[in-house]
Amino acid sequence: MKKVFFLLAALLFCHFVKAQNVIVEESKTDIVCDAPDHAIQKFREVTTIVNEHGSSQAGFVCSCSKRDKLTSFKGQVSDSSGRIIKKLKESDLVKTEYSPYLAIDDYKMYLDYTPPVYPVTITYEWTIESKDNLIEFPSFCPQSDYDISVKKAVYSLVAPKDMAIRYALQNLDSEVRVKEVNDTTESMTLEVSDLPMLKKESYARPLRERVPMAWFAPTDFVYYGTTGSLRNWVDYGKWEYSLILGRDQLSDAERQELHQLTDGLKTNREKVEAIYRRLEKTTRYVAILLGIGGQQPAPAAEVSKSGFGDCKGLSNYMRAMLKEVGIPSNYITISTNNRRLRNDFASVGQMNHVILQVPLQNDTLWLECTNPQLPMGYVHEDIAGHDAIEINEKGGRLVRLPVYPDSTNLMHTSVSISLNENGAVDMKLSQQATNRQYESLIPLLKMDEKDRQKTIQRIVYAPQSEINQLDIQESGAIITIDADIKSQRYATKTGQRLFVPICPLHRGYTVLTANADRTEDIWRDFGYLDEDDITITIPEGFEIEAGPKNVSLIQPFASFSFTMQVKGDKIRIHNRLLMKSGSFPKSQFPQLADFIRTINNIYNQKVVLKKKDL
Repeated sequence: MKKVFFLLAALLFCHFVKAQNVIVEESKTDIVCDAPDHAIQKFREVTTIVNEHGSSQAGFVCSCSKRDKLTSFKGQVSDSSGRIIKKLKESDLVKTEYSPYLAIDDYKMYLDYTPPVYPVTITYEWTIESKDNLIEFPSFCPQSDYDISVKKAVYSLVAPKDMAIRYALQNLDSEVRVKEVNDTTESMTLEVSDLPMLKKESYARPLRERVPMAWFAPTDFVYYGTTGSLRNWVDYGKWEYSLILGRDQLSDAERQELHQLTDGLKTNREKVEAIYRRLEKTTRYVAILLGIGGQQPAPAAEVSKSGFGDCKGLSNYMRAMLKEVGIPSNYITISTNNRRLRNDFASVGQMNHVILQVPLQNDTLWLECTNPQLPMGYVHEDIAGHDAIEINEKGGRLVRLPVYPDSTNLMHTSVSISLNENGAVDMKLSQQATNRQYESLIPLLKMDEKDRQKTIQRIVYAPQSEINQLDIQESGAIITIDADIKSQRYATKTGQRLFVPICPLHRGYTVLTANADRTEDIWRDFGYLDEDDITITIPEGFEIEAGPKNVSLIQPFASFSFTMQVKGDKIRIHNRLLMKSGSFPKSQFPQLADFIRTINNIYNQKVVLKKKDL
């Protein structure tokens, strides 16, 4: 899908790259749209780079295409006294020659610039002429990063009344002023001033949900020769459906092959599984930004022949194959960035991805067709719980994907530690990760043996270790790790005592500092459950002298328990940590900081073993 992102500067056809340690002196956008298929967009950005930490962000980037042409550009750099130290012109810009996409109409014009002194004030002015692609206008986003203050920003849009321009606001107190220019034209103006910088805070909403933003889009549009309406999500869906209509044809040979593959299977779920695995074996993902501005999928037969496609093409191809064997499915547009879509503001740029929905009798499958290596129907972290638009012949419908309960994002670890009198250990590790924690271990599956061992050595505390056996298996949304590890210095020996770490896992929790000036509520996108069962065998001739006490902590945002029991020569330890997803009052942040500090201390405690008296 064309990456017309709904949030941040990616929506701008051109934008000055702002960084931390900068002040936006002036941000001005003037758009004159004289017809549904034509607009002139003028931009002026005046930004002060305060120090060298912002130097890498002092450049200019402009996204262009055959329908978005840069028609003018100029810039200048001034020192703190106002003296112009450098003038910039269009010939200083460089056109990108590399793209991660196989096929693309877009390109970028950019300028790399490193200031010779600080502070400097950089001014960029440029103009874009847009033709036949006004499905939405550049967004208003004067504050696109942390630690940026804004003195003044103005957005102006003049357009024909019959385009019925709509807008949506986020985190803005200012209102859009609408005025009549003449009988056929109206203007919209939005102005903000003296915006304080946003501070980056731990356990807070993502930046894209915190910044001030405004979006503007026509109700009825002309886009790459097509026409449509964005009056609501139903109308949006009708336009999207028109782009996939008739693009599900397959060759006779492939149709016959699909029936040979599935006709002997008993259930539709089995048929979906067989075709999904066929998709995995016969195609690969390649980003393609062609076809109605990157919105239209390649025909199914073309994807089949070439063996590659983007999210649109692969989802449409899967849809075509399912249709051939009598299984209906729905094309789904979704964002991998935005959890929520605006119910009252339909727009193309809110989505950047396509998946497939397969309604079965007792279940609904959500298929990620760009990565069929995932278990069929597994809802991965980039889309779990996200709003989406279901596309069919009736139009579009706002739906929400399922999210896995916190307790099912499980990491269960069993560790058996056999300790000798010098502090060396033989350790047997068995770890099972499911759902979101399964995703965190997927990179292990693609590593060679050497990198796998290095990764395990980073996960497990075992100084001077050697991994004698390592086995990693995947089954559905579960990854299991089994390892035999030897460590020569697991415990520290001091005289007649051994100081033995009680938990070789969970190293490096970041201890938080409670901030009285915190502005954001606590936010966790997903929760998880860690459970550990650890058995330590006491070496012959030693006994426990001291050890940690049992602990139970319960907070609105999390719970934790630690128990230790001693039976004979065995120390049995059980840890259970549940971190909850959701939003919690910022007033509870000191409790969260204390909670993490406490569990971090517990994980780092030691049992003291003392040599028995003879």
